[in-house]
Amino acid sequence: MSILEALATQAFALTSSVARRLSPALPERFHAGKRACRALQNLRDAPSGPYFARAVLESRLRSALLLHYVAHLSRPRLREFLERRVTFEGAIGASRALEGSRPVIFAAPHYGAAPMGFIAAVQRLQRRGTINLFFDTSRPAPRLNLLFERSGVDAGTLLGGFAGVMAALRALGRGESLVIMPDAFDDMTYTLAVPFFGRMLRAAAGTAFLALRTGAWVVPVFAAPARELGVHVTIGRPLDPHRMMAFEESQAIFMLTRALFASFERQMRRTPEHWYNWEAFPRVSTAVEAPGRLEDDAPLRLLRTKCAAAPHLLADLPELELLVQ
Repeated sequence: MSILEALATQAFALTSSVARRLSPALPERFHAGKRACRALQNLRDAPSGPYFARAVLESRLRSALLLHYVAHLSRPRLREFLERRVTFEGAIGASRALEGSRPVIFAAPHYGAAPMGFIAAVQRLQRRGTINLFFDTSRPAPRLNLLFERSGVDAGTLLGGFAGVMAALRALGRGESLVIMPDAFDDMTYTLAVPFFGRMLRAAAGTAFLALRTGAWVVPVFAAPARELGVHVTIGRPLDPHRMMAFEESQAIFMLTRALFASFERQMRRTPEHWYNWEAFPRVSTAVEAPGRLEDDAPLRLLRTKCAAAPHLLADLPELELLVQ
């Protein structure tokens, strides 16, 4: 074990106790967890409380340590890290989905150690070819490009804006892959509202648009810092835009975006502390009235029975989940 790895391992081991001691006394301006709790305090279906605040702080400390550590690794050391320090779960159907020649969009929320998740997922799924990064033109990411290069991934760069969208369409048309974060947007005009944690969240429609225009698989990817030095990557069920192409385009875009954010929500309900957008969540979402009970719930009971007997219905029509949950 190198000196750098030993120091990083020790720092990781201390983050839990450091967060526990710092959390009560740390001012809100330096405490992402406390700021998140303040933003979410009036939302009935969002995480809150001192434990959540401390968990957010610990996640931020671990993520910062992790990205600082891997940024200083040589190419051989980074590949060794990916082999020894990354664990996976999920990916049911992912290998089958990625075996063919169709393009792939790796989609992730601003969550934990997202850059390492993309690299680890690409390595694990053995996806070859160019990986294009879709980011805002005003915020280039040279460190992320360097990480991709050192990991052995041939990474091009696609920046945001109209030119970036056109370049992304061309890249996907060539069968290449795209890395994108659908929970970020600069212009509300190009968003739509989807159910998310009991509210209607404004979400960028670009991921669904690109997938439907090119037939690209959409693979949700979540990467969080592990308890020990490393990364835990969860790969969600791949979403196939071909299932929705029979619908009118605007409806298909909504359905695919809804399915993607339903995947995001399922993961975040397990580990909400890793999402970086909790502070902004109330500003980019609107409340909805709680659904009332039906006077005669026989149709609802029948629908639940049908969905239990045929689970593929929920995969094909994610909106049903709101009725049968």
